[in-house]
Amino acid sequence: MYRGIGGFLCALTLALGWLVTTPAMAGPGVLTLQIDNDGMVSSDDDNYTSGVALMWTRATREQNWTQRVAGGLPRGWLDRIDALSYHLSYRMYTPVEVERRDLIEDDRPYAGLVLGGLSLYGRQPLSDAWQREEALQFDIGVVGPATSADRVQREVHRFTRSQRPRGWSHQLGNEPILNASYRRHWWHRQSLGRLELQHGPELSASLGNLLVQAGTGYGLRLGQGLDNAMGWPSLGVERGGYRQVPVSSGIGWHLFASLHGRYVAHNLLLDGNTVRDSHSVERRELVGDAVLGVALSWEQWEVSLAHVWRSKEFEEQQNSTAHGALSLSYRF
Repeated sequence: MYRGIGGFLCALTLALGWLVTTPAMAGPGVLTLQIDNDGMVSSDDDNYTSGVALMWTRATREQNWTQRVAGGLPRGWLDRIDALSYHLSYRMYTPVEVERRDLIEDDRPYAGLVLGGLSLYGRQPLSDAWQREEALQFDIGVVGPATSADRVQREVHRFTRSQRPRGWSHQLGNEPILNASYRRHWWHRQSLGRLELQHGPELSASLGNLLVQAGTGYGLRLGQGLDNAMGWPSLGVERGGYRQVPVSSGIGWHLFASLHGRYVAHNLLLDGNTVRDSHSVERRELVGDAVLGVALSWEQWEVSLAHVWRSKEFEEQQNSTAHGALSLSYRF
């Protein structure tokens, strides 16, 4: 962990540090570190086993280049862009019996995934009680041995004195990733005494060689200072930079929960490599997610902790997937 993940975090920090100091990105913003691990909520080490991501989010101005992007989109899609974020992430996927050397044909392929991308956000009031939030995300990256996920997991397990992973020779081959995602959420806002409540439906879609899917869901947020909140942790790579720039300082908190279901037409992490032979499993087309968590903010800091659950993604899968997500944000 100290050599593999630590080195990767250092690289992410340097990359984002360069971004936030360039003239195009200089100014106020929010830097977020998110760490995902199934060990936070279970003793298993399978499916989506761990991940780490860094995100830099900032508000945009009327003359920002992103407004020209908004002008080129179909009418009704992100008519105005209020914020953008850059994100870098590292994710690792394994079967259940990582100590086996042979190919486990009825369990998911080994895979390491590195993604970098850009997310554009927009908010539009629809009435006194309703507002609409949108996010358009673009990702590029790579899956396969180029991510060095095999060495990272071996170092992690040696450090934690866990069972040694031996099956990485069967991982997915190297393949570049190009994916785009779009989300739209409608929030109904109301006051409950000193508390604020926001809830409403969501639509989403993804297209690319990593994921092709469409889904819908429903989310709820309850607490104080909800205008500072946007989104929550997820197992889905299509929600990589879903963060918002706080509009005020002070102390706030909120609980959040969501249910999300989707139709999956393609998932490279289960279907295998696109243009080469590789291990694959029989993917399920209907998949559901549930998220439950809490976020606390004070002055320039915010921390959130969430339990994320996903239904079985392929036919031979023994159990559903669960992991914890810890996020720490700092507003510059």
